[in-house]
Amino acid sequence: MGQGAAIFLGGIISRTLGLKLTVLLGSWFMSAGVILTYFTVQHSYIAIIFTYGVMNGIGCGVAYSLPVGCAMKWMPERKGLAGGLVVAGFGGGAFIFNLIQTAFINPDNLSPDVTVNGEHYFSQPELLQRVPWVFVLTGGIYATMQLVGVLLIADPPTQEEVKTISEPELSNSKAIDRSDTTANNNSDDGDVTCVDPKEGSGVDDSMSPLQMLKTRSFYTLWVCFLLNGQGVVFLAGLYKDYGQTFIQNDVFLAVSGAFAAVFNFSGRMFWGFLADRYSFKTAMMCLCTSFSCLIITFNATRLGKEPLYFIYVCLLFGTLSGNYALFSVAAARSFGEKHYPINYGLLFTSQTITAPLGAVLASQLKTQIGWFGMFSMIAGFSFLSLLLITTFSVKNSKDQQT
Repeated sequence: MGQGAAIFLGGIISRTLGLKLTVLLGSWFMSAGVILTYFTVQHSYIAIIFTYGVMNGIGCGVAYSLPVGCAMKWMPERKGLAGGLVVAGFGGGAFIFNLIQTAFINPDNLSPDVTVNGEHYFSQPELLQRVPWVFVLTGGIYATMQLVGVLLIADPPTQEEVKTISEPELSNSKAIDRSDTTANNNSDDGDVTCVDPKEGSGVDDSMSPLQMLKTRSFYTLWVCFLLNGQGVVFLAGLYKDYGQTFIQNDVFLAVSGAFAAVFNFSGRMFWGFLADRYSFKTAMMCLCTSFSCLIITFNATRLGKEPLYFIYVCLLFGTLSGNYALFSVAAARSFGEKHYPINYGLLFTSQTITAPLGAVLASQLKTQIGWFGMFSMIAGFSFLSLLLITTFSVKNSKDQQT
């Protein structure tokens, strides 16, 4: 909820602080929340919600969209791939940290020894005493990596900067250009006018946030993101819980999550490439169809045990990962790049509803309708998104404002 509510703030703050300082501010605010959880996890559940939930989410939100928009500026003809490369890092981090956290907290591969309402918990003192320190460890690693990333990030030069850099070369060539132009075209002054064909007429058709909010495209994308987000919340929060119902090996589950992160990482690039190669609409329809089929048959992994579970988890994460690449591409193509961080942030506000709704559904319905019922419900959400996305068109821009 914190990320969904704050992601558009990054674009607003960057207008004052600039790209680097805004990304660093959001990143370190997130890391500070992780480190402070060392204290809150030992004293108060409400405080944990604030440090590991609100602070973490707000920090991610402020820093999230700016690197994506920056990458798209460097690769304007490959927006899907550019955005996919950046958000791939966001999703691929779990490959490293799942293993680090499990190795640090549970080096002896202990199994859960307490079961409450069908859910499994650890109560071993030697394991629990390591939990507070894992927040200090990971928070410190996050902050260090974020500083390195901020030092490396930069927007591409503007057209004015390019012309300024090229001015000496143009000055040296003016004499030749002037003589050629005078001889051939009887030019009065012989000055050279350089026009980048990619600039076209120079008219910026990017939409402001208020203009975007008047289009049908925005609300179509917003609702689809909301529906698909239910699958993200469900899978990320409960894939391990489901695995524990028939798999007792905690290290295997952690390794499954780590390899799922690899698919999460590569899937974002794959779906972004697919959007570039074909279209956002085609890629999103393929994503919704694939996920619906996978999640509704997920219960079959009980028959195949560990091998089939591993395959399904990897494929599910590889499929769902495309949401973050594809919706970012849709926002850039439909509403332009000028206000992209704010516009995409407004689109991302759908996740402020997705997160609590997913938590309520999981806690209230799981015991009543069972795992297969939950899988079927999530597949239904994805199918509704598929039906809705068939009505979407990038042409729903200024000429189709409601």
